[in-house]
Amino acid sequence: MATLPSRYYLWRQGGQRSKSSARVQPAVITAADIARQPSESFPDTSVGVLHWKTLVSNGSTTSNELTAGIATCPAGDGHLKLHRHTQDEIYYIVSGRGIMTIDGTKHHVGQGAVVFIPGDAEHGIRKSSGDEDLVWLYGFAADSFGEIHYRFSGGDEQL
Repeated sequence: MATLPSRYYLWRQGGQRSKSSARVQPAVITAADIARQPSESFPDTSVGVLHWKTLVSNGSTTSNELTAGIATCPAGDGHLKLHRHTQDEIYYIVSGRGIMTIDGTKHHVGQGAVVFIPGDAEHGIRKSSGDEDLVWLYGFAADSFGEIHYRFSGGDEQL
């Protein structure tokens, strides 16, 4: 039985992995492309005052098993409330400073920091100080952003 070259990707189908003949194509997203893309945000600001742009996600790119984008907590009240989702996540802090809470432990983060968040870990982030926005690159182990189901913690837990 012939195997497909590595440039072919695996497709999730009914929870099972199977080989697919569809090809994953490289994607280069320029700064101009990112600037033109509209930002998204939560309609309910009680769960977060932030906006994001999903840059790599199945449906908009031919990627799979990886979703990535840029998120921004604006200066002032920028935050993302404590929440969980089943997928692992990673943050790379591009600029600004903040406080990241993971499973009850607070971590001060700033430009250049990398944060790994295991699936189902309760986590959130808030802008800590200064006039600079807190900006981070996020990545999920998921085919598309639509697979990420945020489960926000109840009450008014402090980040």
